[in-house]
Amino acid sequence: MKQEEINVSVANVKKQYPDVVFKCQELDNGSFVCIMQGGLQQKNPMEYMDNAVFLFVGNELYKEFIDKSGYPWVRVIILGFNKNMFE
Repeated sequence: MKQEEINVSVANVKKQYPDVVFKCQELDNGSFVCIMQGGLQQKNPMEYMDNAVFLFVGNELYKEFIDKSGYPWVRVIILGFNKNMFE
């Protein structure tokens, strides 16, 4: 993904899930690490964030990490890491 594509994905998520906050950083190899947080006031924050992540990544391959402390409203998404590692 390129920065412009990340920006479009973030905007799409914000339309449907306006409380989701993003912090995305491009790595040296063109991969992205994005931290997402949201759904805290939802009945089921895990499902809420699962849906937000799915909308964010689309068809891209990604790795997802959920906060170890059991906070399902915090997600770390890595996009393009394996793909860009071998190019």
